[in-house]
Amino acid sequence: MEIEELYELESEQFLDIVSKNIERIRENKGMTKLDVSRQLGFMAPDHYSRMELRANQKHFNLKHIYKLSKIFDIEVCELVSNNTN
Repeated sequence: MEIEELYELESEQFLDIVSKNIERIRENKGMTKLDVSRQLGFMAPDHYSRMELRANQKHFNLKHIYKLSKIFDIEVCELVSNNTN
């Protein structure tokens, strides 16, 4: 496997981890996708839902991650950590 392919694979895995963390934390906070999407400034939950599910390779950007940390009242590192404890 070439190094570029490895980086691409790892970056996709990282984005999957972030999305799973966001979904888990959102559910633990008792929030719906609609609740969170509106707090992020989306009028409907469709775009947010695609990012959380990684549909069509949609993903959260750094600004989203920062805002989500504020919405969930957690540190950014909790959203990007590979540790799910």
